[in-house]
Amino acid sequence: MANILQNRPTLRDLISKAAMNRSTAEKIHRMFYQNGPGYGTFLGLPFDQLVEHGPGHEFKWERSAKPEAVIELANKGNFSSLVLSVGQAQKYQHDIDPKVPLMVKLDGHFYTGNINDVNYPRHTMFGSVEDAIRVGATAVGLTFYLGSEDIGADIERIAKVRGEAHRFGLPLVLWSYPRGPLPDSTKADSLLWCHYAVSSAESLGADIVKTKFPSVVEPAKRDAYENFIMKEYMKKIPEAGKYLDLEPKREKLLEYDKEMKAKGQKPNYDSLLTYEQHVERSKIVIGAGERTFVIFSGGAKTKGDAVSESTRIIMDAGGEGRIVGRNFWGIPIKEALKLLEEVTKIMRKEEYRRKF
Repeated sequence: MANILQNRPTLRDLISKAAMNRSTAEKIHRMFYQNGPGYGTFLGLPFDQLVEHGPGHEFKWERSAKPEAVIELANKGNFSSLVLSVGQAQKYQHDIDPKVPLMVKLDGHFYTGNINDVNYPRHTMFGSVEDAIRVGATAVGLTFYLGSEDIGADIERIAKVRGEAHRFGLPLVLWSYPRGPLPDSTKADSLLWCHYAVSSAESLGADIVKTKFPSVVEPAKRDAYENFIMKEYMKKIPEAGKYLDLEPKREKLLEYDKEMKAKGQKPNYDSLLTYEQHVERSKIVIGAGERTFVIFSGGAKTKGDAVSESTRIIMDAGGEGRIVGRNFWGIPIKEALKLLEEVTKIMRKEEYRRKF
């Protein structure tokens, strides 16, 4: 336990060292200790598919991507928090059991096609901190795209909301994702950019940061990634070469890519790393949040055993937990509750338990 959690903050650390006020601490305690897996860990149920990903997920099963079904799952399960956009929170607030902590996302964008291949559209404010308070929010969330062309305006927006949220005693959660021309061309969800995303979120005053799981850089972007690190980073920080050391060897990567293409199969480049290597990489990402709780996104739709495996990696690396959306509500509620039980059991293991 000491090896896994020795460098992770406890809630008491944030109260004393980060000067967190009692109101904010109480709400974090509710999410991380009183609900979900507990013991200072977090397992959230987010739903923004009708906003940022369109309504197509409704075809997954009979009631998939229906707010009522997602809320029913939250009411029947035991999640650290239900996460809704501010409009959905207003429309469906009375369907939510009072025992369920509610995280309200204040910004977002609507998916409009190929514009995302060039530059991600700026997240626009959908509501205010005051709107979140009216629906009983336990926390408020915003998106930060590290590398976006609108990064300056986003930082100013975050600073304003952070001040309002903390004044009213609400934790600020940042969806900190590297996105934009440079991150996209060099693998946005790479180890380098995920590491930087957590570091940025802590610097912006986030109490909780949600980021992506650091993925292997595919062959098409390997040259750009290596050149960026060697030319931009290593001239100033030679030790930054560690990012490259933690990627699969180029020969192994190209051989695997060729093999998969010959078989007509979609490559899973992350499979080239061992479990231990995934843990080491995730530790680096998590370590950037010394006084911020770090949680990971649920990722693409996958099988239950893959959700359990990635959860073990995150917890073995010292992360506080994760937010899992479509892998829970994208399947019938009975199946989702069974998967929730399996993931919760993993997160409640003794070695992952944080003291208050």
